[in-house]
Amino acid sequence: MIEPTKRAAPYLPFLTFMNSFDSLSQGVPPKLDRTLWRSQSGLMQGQIMNSYRFFGLVDEEQGDAPTQELENMAKHPEQRSDILRALVEAQYAEALEAHDITKMTMKMLEECFEKSFSVTGATKQKAIAFFLKAAKFSDMPLSPYLQSQIRNVGARKKRAPKNGTVEGTASEMAPPAVAQPQGTSRTVELRSGGNLTLTLSVKVFDLQRGDREFVFEMIDKLQEYEDKKETASE
Repeated sequence: MIEPTKRAAPYLPFLTFMNSFDSLSQGVPPKLDRTLWRSQSGLMQGQIMNSYRFFGLVDEEQGDAPTQELENMAKHPEQRSDILRALVEAQYAEALEAHDITKMTMKMLEECFEKSFSVTGATKQKAIAFFLKAAKFSDMPLSPYLQSQIRNVGARKKRAPKNGTVEGTASEMAPPAVAQPQGTSRTVELRSGGNLTLTLSVKVFDLQRGDREFVFEMIDKLQEYEDKKETASE
């Protein structure tokens, strides 16, 4: 008996996948191809297209024509979380049907991926990392065992040679650079003296629902404080 061909689950960086929709925000072409993401390497362009096919964002029988889900992902960033959740639940259903994802361990998830998808070794770890981050972005309930692994899964481990030193490239061995604050900032002068500065250095459309609510609440409180201060001075 011939076993059905397994699909290759997406294994590109999740952030690259999500940012790919920004290239389509000005309009989705009637057919998609790699040239839409010229800033990416040829390998990454291919992975983006494969991820679109995996989720049914393009119709392969129609020459990779965009589906309605892709139109919505591109035109309505605020809906991406809900749209992606439906896509994840549909396309990973076979891998997850054997176990309750709210109780699943990493070992169980790895076995599900090995059984359902054509991924092994490092590729399997990257595919699992993509899935976990997609599930988290979509507010899907995950077991605490999987939640704790979201940051660690897919990370490369450095090999320690016999002399006890750690091997790695110069960039890996160098101390981490201190990130400089970038983005939009707002400074208010406190009534009792001193200043308070709020700096936003994230892409708002990439935030999860809870984070978005928190950020906008902070902005509203800052504006409310300034308004009260101006009213009091008048």
